[in-house]
Amino acid sequence: MKKILFVCTSFLLFAACSRAPQFEVSGTITDAQGETLYLEHTGLTATEVEDSCLLSSDGSYCLHGAAPEFPDFYRLRIGNTYAVLAVDSVEHISLTTSLDSLSLTNDFVGSPQSVQIAQLRRSLRTQPIDDHRSYAQSVILANPRSLTAYYAVFQSKQGEPVFDMSDPKQLNYYRAVATSMSIAMPDYVRTKTLCAQVIAVMTAERQALNAMALRQYIDESEPAFLDIELPNIYGDTCRLSEHKGKVIVLDFSHSQMDQGNAYVLALRELDNKYHKRGLDIFSVSVDVSKLYWEEWVKNLPWTCVRTETTAPLLTYNVTTIPTLFLIDRTGMVQGRYTDFNQLEQDIRKFL
Repeated sequence: MKKILFVCTSFLLFAACSRAPQFEVSGTITDAQGETLYLEHTGLTATEVEDSCLLSSDGSYCLHGAAPEFPDFYRLRIGNTYAVLAVDSVEHISLTTSLDSLSLTNDFVGSPQSVQIAQLRRSLRTQPIDDHRSYAQSVILANPRSLTAYYAVFQSKQGEPVFDMSDPKQLNYYRAVATSMSIAMPDYVRTKTLCAQVIAVMTAERQALNAMALRQYIDESEPAFLDIELPNIYGDTCRLSEHKGKVIVLDFSHSQMDQGNAYVLALRELDNKYHKRGLDIFSVSVDVSKLYWEEWVKNLPWTCVRTETTAPLLTYNVTTIPTLFLIDRTGMVQGRYTDFNQLEQDIRKFL
């Protein structure tokens, strides 16, 4: 009986594993008979084999990998020649090419970002570095939270980075990607690592600059700032960017929340403690009723605006109310919060 139970349990575990989400890469690679084709995950610290196969005379293949929690990089490799893949989750990507064309092919089907990465690789190899950087900049600004943008900022040629973090103007592109990814995928290890790198460079520069140079640096950092423009209770247009240069608590809330009074008191305490030291609060309400909202915020001393659309929430990837963000003096999002104690600790770091 115990043996039967063990066999049944093993079968169930096997069945459960076989149903684990996967992505698939298939197609044909010609002129590679007898070669081993590897599907590899390219992580931050290591490259690991996900699947492999021996190519027959027709070059056809079908490989599988475990679906990643966050979009990530993979590659198809034969020897030292490889193509880079951008995999979002559970999907099917096809690629038909020759071994000679594998490293620069853009013949991907089912993965537009893989095509864009291939175009970046081709541009880096064939164009002068300044021309390639201009092309990469346009790719980054088109969608700074994408895996393609992340790939673009970390490209290098002959050991030299395309974007130099020590150059404030080029650092802005790292910042744009870091800020956008921290909103869309705050728990992703690539997001955390990139943000840490950017903050380290910015901290070192901040220490070396006097107040006038820092002010100029802040004014030049627009690409990373995700602005909000909405009316207050008087109908005046208020912009989040008007507070750039201050440490900002960006608050998404509404008047009908549970424990709404306690929430406002906690914000008021932060304002009382830190406003004179450079803290501004910018509250975005999603109230359906304009009258309720006006009554709720009429005596609050900080900027209060109201939205009738989901656009500001989508900009900051807000999925729950209330949600708080901390934005440093350069316009970079430093964290997302529901806990006021942790928020206050971090406010003190950036004042």
